[in-house]
Amino acid sequence: MRRTRGGGERGAALVEFALVMPLLFLLIFGIIEFAIAFNDYQSIRQGAREGARQAVVNDYASTTLCGINGAATTAPDNAKRVICTTKERTGLGDDLRVAVRYTENAPSPSYENDSIKICTVRLVDTVTGFLDPVIGDRPLRTEVDMRVERDAGLIEGDYLETDPSGDWSWC
Repeated sequence: MRRTRGGGERGAALVEFALVMPLLFLLIFGIIEFAIAFNDYQSIRQGAREGARQAVVNDYASTTLCGINGAATTAPDNAKRVICTTKERTGLGDDLRVAVRYTENAPSPSYENDSIKICTVRLVDTVTGFLDPVIGDRPLRTEVDMRVERDAGLIEGDYLETDPSGDWSWC
């Protein structure tokens, strides 16, 4: 004797699959997008720290040939070098925007207690586009403040690129 399936259950698995798959795709792509954004944030944080470290010991790159924009294009060469060093250390290219704030806390020519603050920002760039309405173009920001150990060759001031998320007031 052969059993047959009930006629009312035919296609139930397909309907269940159609209901569950969008949630599964949302979960999988959400994990992927979050992992990529988190990796970019870690790169930005590490690059800002490395850029600040190189600036406080006055050992930054010799080139000013990176994609500098905004008011920083007229900055002194040493400030441009700090910006280019920071961008190079992140490995994220010219989408990264950098602000360098140099504060003199001791009378010149002494540099003791002077500080350099490096602020970086980059907008989240979604890879799959699946979660673009949720996390797309959100800023990843970080700032690092260090005490100067050797004359940085900078004049007190702010050397800012254009912040894609608005302004540098958070820095």
